[in-house]
Amino acid sequence: MTHDTPPPRDSSNDPTSSPSRPEGDAGGTSLTGSQIGDYHVLRRIGRGGMADVYAAQHGPLGRQVALKVLRHDLAGNQEYAERFRREAQAAAKLSHPNIVHVYEVGRVGNHHFIAQELVDGLNLKEQVEKYGPLTEEEAVAVLRAVTLALCAAHKEGITHRDIKPENILRSHQGEIKVADFGLARLQGGGDLTQIGLTMGTPRYMSPEQVQGKLVDPRSDLYSLGCTLYYLLSGRPPFDAEEPLAVAMQHLNETAKPLSSIRPNVKYADWLLAAINRLMAKNPEDRFASAGALAEWVGEQSGLPTEAMTGGTAEATIRLQRAMQAETLRRRQAHRNLAIAACVPILAGIVGAWLAMPRNPRSVPRLLRPDRVPAKETVQQQFLAAVSRDDIAGWQAVREHFPPELNDTNASYAIKADIQLARLLIRQQRQDEASVILTRIAEDPAADRLFRVVAIAQLIDLANPDSRETAELWDKLRRAYQGLIEARPEAQRSLMAIIGADKVRRLESS
Repeated sequence: MTHDTPPPRDSSNDPTSSPSRPEGDAGGTSLTGSQIGDYHVLRRIGRGGMADVYAAQHGPLGRQVALKVLRHDLAGNQEYAERFRREAQAAAKLSHPNIVHVYEVGRVGNHHFIAQELVDGLNLKEQVEKYGPLTEEEAVAVLRAVTLALCAAHKEGITHRDIKPENILRSHQGEIKVADFGLARLQGGGDLTQIGLTMGTPRYMSPEQVQGKLVDPRSDLYSLGCTLYYLLSGRPPFDAEEPLAVAMQHLNETAKPLSSIRPNVKYADWLLAAINRLMAKNPEDRFASAGALAEWVGEQSGLPTEAMTGGTAEATIRLQRAMQAETLRRRQAHRNLAIAACVPILAGIVGAWLAMPRNPRSVPRLLRPDRVPAKETVQQQFLAAVSRDDIAGWQAVREHFPPELNDTNASYAIKADIQLARLLIRQQRQDEASVILTRIAEDPAADRLFRVVAIAQLIDLANPDSRETAELWDKLRRAYQGLIEARPEAQRSLMAIIGADKVRRLESS
């Protein structure tokens, strides 16, 4: 993705940041042109709730930095000075490619300052406001980079407490960095929650944080979920004119599904499941840690999280997808050659090779119980199945919420059955998948959309030149025509679900 090159920006942004304010406002006289220790102040580039941020030149080293200076009107306030010192203490402990680097922390006269990396890019709020919501690949890159940053911070006993789009920066080289540990809390240190709550509308704060309860690293995960929601939709999950109203929404309301905000955009099921789990009201229902999130995301996407640092994030995702596609093609070619050769000596070896799982399961997945606990609603049960993506999880949707009880249960049961069939196909269990798909395709009570999807999947499993495939195409045309006559808008969804080529063939026949 190519963007215009903006001027160098602050490497940390507060929710009340207003770079356009005049330099001589109530916060004190501008420091532009002055000298603070070894730093010559060049210009002010940001203004937050408790600090001004300047571009400055470090004389001895000749490099430009972002110089964050505690505002003059707050420097005499012990509570704010302590918070600023704590921010510096927290940030200085961290060294990670996805965290804004702190060079120096100091005080010259009445000036408390932090000299840190100057990132030549936009924060993600600015990016969304200027260019619109992120693509799925961009959002996944952010998810991975911020997760790695939080892993490093949490390992040092530091909870960021202010994860939000303004505090995530993307450089022109594509590097993603977390900034502003202004609300960071060190283990064993005093809590500064009240100061944090006065800094602006808590659009991304966890329920426990807005209540002033004890906060642990899972609070950062909630904020990350809210941030991803914003990045993909262009709007925060909860919003209102009054901060208290937003806080109450975090406590009591459920955000609108992303699919309802941007119905024409298709998101990966696992990504939606991750966001829903991150935004769980109860910390116990979220990922246990940033490390657990990193492992889960890597497992679901098929790409090691460690590979997703720096500016190669999006390119690595695309490369990995291409490599996976090529690997599948080669496996198919090798399988055909093995079958054609069919030498008795190799028969046992080939059979053993075909029996091997294509995606070896991780230890956490192996330890999952076969009996999946029931959730409160069928929607929650389906999301749990998305998170697990195993046979027991998909079967549990139908088991705990019998489809014969109501239409909602029936709809989710068929969705779960389709996902189960796709899982079985990935596991090379086509016969079992075919049984499930045939049942859906021949069920007159099933929604036409699901019947179309099931028939299209059966066509992919059948021999292209067989009589069975021709009959399936006839059946698919009839089901498709009936669906489009009743719901013309379904065509767009089918383009993404069964593929544009199939839809074009159906339209032309």
